Amino acid sequence: MTASPVSSSPSRRRPWKLVLVVILLALLVVTALLALRGLRAASAARSALSELRALQALDMNALTTLDPAALADMQGRFARLEADFAVISREAGPFLPLAGPVGRLAGYPAEGEAAPALLQMAQSAATAGRASMDGALPLATALNDPAGQGSALARLAPALQQTQSSWQEAEAALAAMAAARSQLDLTQLDPRIAGQLERLDRYLPLMQTGSALARLAPELLGVEGARTYLLLAQNSDELRATGGFISGAGLVQVDQGQLGEMDFTDSYTIFNPDIDHPLAPPDLEQAMDAQILLFRDANWSADYPTSARVAQALYQLDTGAATDGVIAFDLEATQRIVAALEPLTLPGYPEPITAANVLTAMRQIWADPLATENTVAEAGKSDWWLYRKDFMGDLAGAARARLESGQVDFGQLARALYTSLQEKHVLVTVNDPATATLLAEAGWSGAVTPGDGDYLLVVDSNVGWNKVNSLVQRTTNYSVAPQADGSLLADLELVYRHQGEASDQPCEHVARYGDSYEEMMRRCYFNYIRVLVPAGAELLSAEGFEQDQVTVKSGERDTTQLAGSLITPSGATRSVRLSYRLPSGLLSDDVYRLRVQKQPGTPALPVKVTLLAPPGEVWQPVAPGGQQTEEGVRVFFELSQDTEVVMQRQP
Repeated sequence: MTASPVSSSPSRRRPWKLVLVVILLALLVVTALLALRGLRAASAARSALSELRALQALDMNALTTLDPAALADMQGRFARLEADFAVISREAGPFLPLAGPVGRLAGYPAEGEAAPALLQMAQSAATAGRASMDGALPLATALNDPAGQGSALARLAPALQQTQSSWQEAEAALAAMAAARSQLDLTQLDPRIAGQLERLDRYLPLMQTGSALARLAPELLGVEGARTYLLLAQNSDELRATGGFISGAGLVQVDQGQLGEMDFTDSYTIFNPDIDHPLAPPDLEQAMDAQILLFRDANWSADYPTSARVAQALYQLDTGAATDGVIAFDLEATQRIVAALEPLTLPGYPEPITAANVLTAMRQIWADPLATENTVAEAGKSDWWLYRKDFMGDLAGAARARLESGQVDFGQLARALYTSLQEKHVLVTVNDPATATLLAEAGWSGAVTPGDGDYLLVVDSNVGWNKVNSLVQRTTNYSVAPQADGSLLADLELVYRHQGEASDQPCEHVARYGDSYEEMMRRCYFNYIRVLVPAGAELLSAEGFEQDQVTVKSGERDTTQLAGSLITPSGATRSVRLSYRLPSGLLSDDVYRLRVQKQPGTPALPVKVTLLAPPGEVWQPVAPGGQQTEEGVRVFFELSQDTEVVMQRQP
């Protein structure tokens, strides 16, 4: 996905419908050639078109509802489509070398040259579709079997194991599809074809990842041996680098797809005072006067695999328990997963928990736990501290019971997990290197990945011992100006708006509780800002930071880190500005690429990117869409997922 944002809206086509569009485009390109091979080729082309129309007319919800009958229908249609393309390829093969000259004569030279690659993409798409249905149908049958033994996951695990050959075949077909796609230059193709292929670019990596994960799922589900995962509940109301303050943690064991007990505990209790702990990172010590690194601060690194390893090491240091991977989730992910499982009945709670009330209930129970008559207002003289985070454990128990019952809309649950992974509300990393690599390639590991072009990752960390982030909005304005020596001058403005009520209370940087969770949301925002940019960047100026102090040092994963502090009172707006010179070499073949990574735990944030074109130069946005201004090219987007911005200099 080098030429388009990974984000997508619900209105866009589903992945397999995009595959069908590619197949249709290939058919249109080779139809004239097929006529030369007689009735057999024409008959296969007509049959393929008929199957395509039927597939496009199908309700693609079958892919998420896992309806066995609908999947079986799709399986048969993809199989017939695959057979039709085998005939088409055999009959059209001798004529494909003529596609280029014919295309030039007809006025479509690029499309003629692209015909072989488009046909290969279509063939591979049909094979991938059939193989995926071969794999998906047994999974749907296992999940929908009323006489099935054990929990839904326990029934799913052996089915995944039995369908490994299908997923391997789908992987190979998708790899061939990607190889054919790499031969196509979208800038030379008809915009209608290029537009469909750009959409496919967003989904092809997902389909590849899905097939690969299905192949690796037995390992994750403990088919070949029990696996133990560390769960991190991150409170995004108190934002930290990988999604939020680690409020609670738990262990879950998976053995043969069967979930073991999930035991959540307050992160503050994960500490053994009799064991020496590592020193806190220097910037954490400076921001919060932390002397040693405790488990609850383990996610200080912006690179989640790094934070996960630290969390595993500290958890084992404090408890003696080793783990096979770390799964982190924030409040948004909690709300989405509850929406897929609701209503959840929790013993002792006055009403069922739903997506609409889960966050309210969490905040109320934090301030006034069910297990004690004491409240946060009496924190200094009561057992409130022991029970304030009981809710997450109770919720996890109810969710586990619902999953094991099988009375779940697995399609809705899959969508909730997928969107949460895509938007970094859920992060996953494991010890197994092959699986970890796959998760990183999918963008689900939360790794810092600067790439080869320009790069921007803004990391906000709430260091004020409060819960203000749900009331803080951030706007990012970024501009670059190409220079004659090949370098770029960059200007970054970050605007923070605290939407709480204005107050005349001073901003006190002290650790304390208040009368309620809501009171902690209305305090001043003490923000430690880290900006990761390409390695070799040179800071030119900084404005708006506390005491005008900004540090520059080597960042994670071969980046440069620019860091400083900002205090935003409730009801106020504050901004900071950084100007820096980027190294030469980031402009390649008259193309500017900017990778903007999203910080986990944040909502979709507005971003404006402007390329200030030198006099006499014309630049055009490639992705996402933008507009020409007197200054240059300007692109606006909501940063809901990692996004690639691409602009091209016109000849």
